Amino acid sequence: MIATASTHRKIAIIGAGLAGVSAALRLLQHGYQVCVFEAAPQAGGRARGVAHDATTLDNGQHLCIGAYRATLTLLQEANIEAEQVFMRLPLALHMHNGAQRMSLVTPTWLPAPLHLLWGLLSARGLDWQSKWRAICWMQQLKQQAFALPHDCTVAALLTEGQQTSFAISTLWEPLCLAALNTPITLASAQTFLNVLRDSFQHHRQDSDFLVVKSALSTALIQPLLQRIKTLGGDVRLRTPVIAIQSKEDSCEVSTATGAETFDNVIIAAGPHQLKTIVGELTSSPAFDYQPITTIYLQYGVETRLPHPIMGLCHGLAQWVFDRGQCCDQPGLLAVVISAHPPLIADKAALVKQCIDEINQALSAYQMSLPTQPQWSQIITEKRATFSCTPDLPRPATLTSNPQVFLAGDYIAGPYPATIEGAVTSGFAAAQAIISGV
Repeated sequence: MIATASTHRKIAIIGAGLAGVSAALRLLQHGYQVCVFEAAPQAGGRARGVAHDATTLDNGQHLCIGAYRATLTLLQEANIEAEQVFMRLPLALHMHNGAQRMSLVTPTWLPAPLHLLWGLLSARGLDWQSKWRAICWMQQLKQQAFALPHDCTVAALLTEGQQTSFAISTLWEPLCLAALNTPITLASAQTFLNVLRDSFQHHRQDSDFLVVKSALSTALIQPLLQRIKTLGGDVRLRTPVIAIQSKEDSCEVSTATGAETFDNVIIAAGPHQLKTIVGELTSSPAFDYQPITTIYLQYGVETRLPHPIMGLCHGLAQWVFDRGQCCDQPGLLAVVISAHPPLIADKAALVKQCIDEINQALSAYQMSLPTQPQWSQIITEKRATFSCTPDLPRPATLTSNPQVFLAGDYIAGPYPATIEGAVTSGFAAAQAIISGV
């Protein structure tokens, strides 16, 4: 139900990524007037699409899980069927160290957390010592409610939990990199445990992989923008905000074309952009960042991997997604390199290295890819996520200015920089305005 009492209040949202879009939708549903400013020519932030000839690629390979309640709520509130956006795959990890592989497949007929215990017990290629220690460790974590008295690194946590080196390299380290985009020697153990808790302890479907069926900008961002416009929201692309000036009970938002007055402002831009936009109105967090590089390889439509998602543990690449099976883009593979050091500048050599690493894994199936794809595309997001380290200070939704609020996947919360974190922060910023905090 739309609250008519708030229709006179004007809210500016700076940034049309998922945090800003989520805040806009929630406010519009409560009767606020909303204007979204976006400096880029397209919305979506790091979830934007990238054109390659006639193909639309994602800026990076995004993966959600069934435990992402805020994300699924966003779709519901926007009248978007989750089944139209996501392919739901029960948790199956197919990890490869050269020709050696480990497969952990969870059954759909067992509730959580028994499905994970069964998956560990029946995991192919995982030795019994690794299985037993992993099961005992998960039971211990459950008894302590996945909470630590003091945060530490994931590497230290795994050592304390007596996990074998094989289990670390083929199970825990890949999961940590996928969830936190931070090496285990630096990553926050408590944040990692938050992800494990929500994935494995409540409902079986929480651990499902939710893979976007097409390019994320097409499947999610464009429908969300259309919903904003249907509800009367104003979205201004190619309109960077150059300054925000605080008034007694309002804010003046300046762009190249002039200034407008709003009752409240939600800044849903990246943390590294805060200083430029707001100056001294709010403090800018000091984060280190981790990159993600996605290498797209287009083969013939007949090319199909043994699994929709394959993990690689023996080189530079960590995951390869068969977008033909996941996203209706036959023959297109997406290779993901998370939290990596500087890559070799020779793009052809980097592509070849990734193909060689995939072929090492495919040798277990008596398969191989041609050494030359039809085309390739390398996309690197240098500030893909903040480095999620132990006890990292993260800013709150509220700022020292009562008219200005923050939203983004870097805002304080239980999760690392994820789509879920972005949506949750957008909802929180909107709710702060609605509640008059």
